[in-house]
Amino acid sequence: MTGANETSTTNGNTNGHTTMPTTESPRPLNLTGKTAIVTGSARGIGAGIALELGSRGANIVVNFTSESSRSNAEKIVSKIESLATGAKAVTVHASVVDKVGQQALIDAALKLGSGHIDILVHNAGNGDDRYLTDITEEFYDMQMDINLKAPIFLTQLALPHIPRGGRVIIVSSVSARMGVPQQTVYAASKAATEALARVWATELGQSRGITVNCVNPGPVATDMYYASDQSFIDALKPMIDSTPAEARIGEVRDIAPLVGFLASEESRWVTGSVVSASGGLLFF
Repeated sequence: MTGANETSTTNGNTNGHTTMPTTESPRPLNLTGKTAIVTGSARGIGAGIALELGSRGANIVVNFTSESSRSNAEKIVSKIESLATGAKAVTVHASVVDKVGQQALIDAALKLGSGHIDILVHNAGNGDDRYLTDITEEFYDMQMDINLKAPIFLTQLALPHIPRGGRVIIVSSVSARMGVPQQTVYAASKAATEALARVWATELGQSRGITVNCVNPGPVATDMYYASDQSFIDALKPMIDSTPAEARIGEVRDIAPLVGFLASEESRWVTGSVVSASGGLLFF
């Protein structure tokens, strides 16, 4: 769902202006000494996740792909390092799709912490919409590369450096299950990431002690959402107004703490799961 999810270049906040996500209350320092990579973390959901994990004491690799996002990424780093948790952070300008960019993220994480990667958050993605009749191979390749190929091969590259107790967390979307028009590729890619979580939970659980889970947001107020066609936003309004938890669009602060939980020791018995972060829009 456009705006429901992540992007490495266009996430933002409720009014379309990029602001700094904040945590609402002190977080437990239960990730002290851990190192996390959060892809697409210069804005919106990704930035909120980076700040959430940093507020719990984790060292954070803040990733951005567009030069226009550099300033935002640097602000996230400054914010993390001002939290008085002892957490360190670094920006990495890298594409999550190609091997060079993936290796740059791995190298930065290994230098930032104590030579391992404890938490890998796949947040970067693309949510552009097209009707079936308008889909080209180029559009398909672009969206599947960032939404599906990147998580697979970045995880593969990181795996030798993830110790027992490690966490892999994928930001999915309710679009995987809703059948929203124009989302042939996006919905398929997000459904596939939920399959990754189930498969990897089996492959990496007993053998490596790694848990793998998805967080599944509904519509979230980010720049990506507000960059959608007004007709699309208008069409979503009845659904948003019917959200069981509250008649409003989701916010970054609704999503990031769930990732914080899944990254912590308290989630040790949760794996292969899709954790709903939609305010109850979907109950399955």
